[in-house]
Amino acid sequence: MKQRLVRIDPLSAARVVGLLYFLVGLLALPFIYSMFVLTPEGIGFSPTIVLIEPFLLSGVGYATTAVGCVLFNWLAGRFGGLEVEFEGESGR
Repeated sequence: MKQRLVRIDPLSAARVVGLLYFLVGLLALPFIYSMFVLTPEGIGFSPTIVLIEPFLLSGVGYATTAVGCVLFNWLAGRFGGLEVEFEGESGR
């Protein structure tokens, strides 16, 4: 059965993506830490950058997703949205 996706709630989608980016930022902390500590040029180590990185990443993810959803809704209203096909029981 084909259906058409014509609207995405920007705030709910941005909230989920922001949280997802925060988790990705937490997973990236050891790599960012090692980048600052192990560089031969001696860039130095900034614990502040390492600690705020997940928050910055989640903020960027939240903002770009919200803007992307608003743009999608605007374009879908003008050009018809996305066609999505579902398979299985439709009673759920």
